[in-house]
Amino acid sequence: MSFNEKPAEAVANGDIGVGFLIDENGQTFWEVGTWEGFDPVGVLASWKQSAMTPIVAGGLKFTIIGKTADRLISTNVGGKGHLIGAKCSFWPGYLICWTPSTTGPNVAYSIIQQLADLVRP
Repeated sequence: MSFNEKPAEAVANGDIGVGFLIDENGQTFWEVGTWEGFDPVGVLASWKQSAMTPIVAGGLKFTIIGKTADRLISTNVGGKGHLIGAKCSFWPGYLICWTPSTTGPNVAYSIIQQLADLVRP
């Protein structure tokens, strides 16, 4: 299955509410869903900082559960979902998504990473 097909399935299943595929420069190559004030470039900048401070996106604060150069797992402690990031394995970019709280953050990361692994040049 290609990257073009799999995200549609994840959205239909309710696993992704908002998602962006961006490169290192912040250029958007794919997006799904809308969220007023959501800035994927700002999320990427916060992700790349060495500090483990909460990330604010679209007016919500997300507490970081786990963060490496390739992975971001964060959650809103008020139950308003998770902010998940995965570095693409075969393309120089990142998939940054908001997932609903009905999916656990680690499961959400697994789904997002599977999608990021499908991105090809």
